[in-house]
Amino acid sequence: MTEKPQTVLFPTYRIARDWLFCPSTYLVDSFEPFVEEIYLPSVATKAGELLLSYEEQGETLFQPSSFVAKIKSRYRKNKSVLVDSVALDLRQHYPGNIAHAIMIHLPLALWAREYLLKIGQSNPILIFPASLPKYIGDMFIEIGFEIVLTNDKVSGKLCNYNLDLLIGIRGEIPSIIKSGLEDSEFSKKLLQRSIDLPKKLFISRRDTRRLSNETEVEKFLKIRGFQKIYMEDYSILDQLALVSLADSIVAIHGAALGSLILRSMFNKKPLEFVEIFSPAHMTNVYRIITHQVGGKWVGVRGRLWPKLVMQAYECEMEKVRQYTFVDFEVCLLSLEKAMESICTEHCN
Repeated sequence: MTEKPQTVLFPTYRIARDWLFCPSTYLVDSFEPFVEEIYLPSVATKAGELLLSYEEQGETLFQPSSFVAKIKSRYRKNKSVLVDSVALDLRQHYPGNIAHAIMIHLPLALWAREYLLKIGQSNPILIFPASLPKYIGDMFIEIGFEIVLTNDKVSGKLCNYNLDLLIGIRGEIPSIIKSGLEDSEFSKKLLQRSIDLPKKLFISRRDTRRLSNETEVEKFLKIRGFQKIYMEDYSILDQLALVSLADSIVAIHGAALGSLILRSMFNKKPLEFVEIFSPAHMTNVYRIITHQVGGKWVGVRGRLWPKLVMQAYECEMEKVRQYTFVDFEVCLLSLEKAMESICTEHCN
């Protein structure tokens, strides 16, 4: 049986300009240091398209990305897993962290489910590699998907997809999250869990990309009503509820912020988000998401260090993010400016 394929088009999504506050320096005025205020340009997501198709009987193979994994796969016994429902193989760009899972694999699963329902098929079984982190698998199960973890060949009914540009889906993620999960049992569970969770968050990091002056930053934010948290101290559902249902967030850039996009499920007042960046790792990903969910975003960039200054002017492309996980320091004056610019009347 052959069903007509479906094409999902992803138009660009453009956001307005925003402010980025950088450390106080003498580069603006050689006689008196000033916090540098950068008015970031408008940016947009890239356009793309997704082709979904149904195959009554087929097979799909896991293609490992790393060299070691490829070698191991050559010597693995050629086993085959037969699924009793329609399989959606998400191993090609499998999630290494929660942001990838929410911003790539969850939307693909929801679009596939929508397509399969239209052609009279059941909810897809999601195929992930055996190494999938448990908390990511738990999230998909809580959402209502059945998952299979395997590196073997999968045979049976398949929902195939062809994505021309991986990041091309970003402009349409909020709409599929809203249409696929609004008023679901999953969304209700997050709302219930959020009741007893803090609403003004300072999300810090323990292992990499840490703030070297975190004690001072924590004290500064505590006075303003923010509670410092480490996401790994919470269950996966609490992590999702914390970020997607907070009122105000100050956070070091990281994967935990991927669940901001889940705010699309809820009718909540606008989020106020101050994103703290290492100067070695700058990106517009969560800035765009904040606009998509109707929030207000301001960035704060940490202090530069000598090696980073040199590579900022001339560097091979493959080395430009070589210090991305190095600890850094944030200027309290620039953080204060950011907080002043974003706070509304309800701030302490």
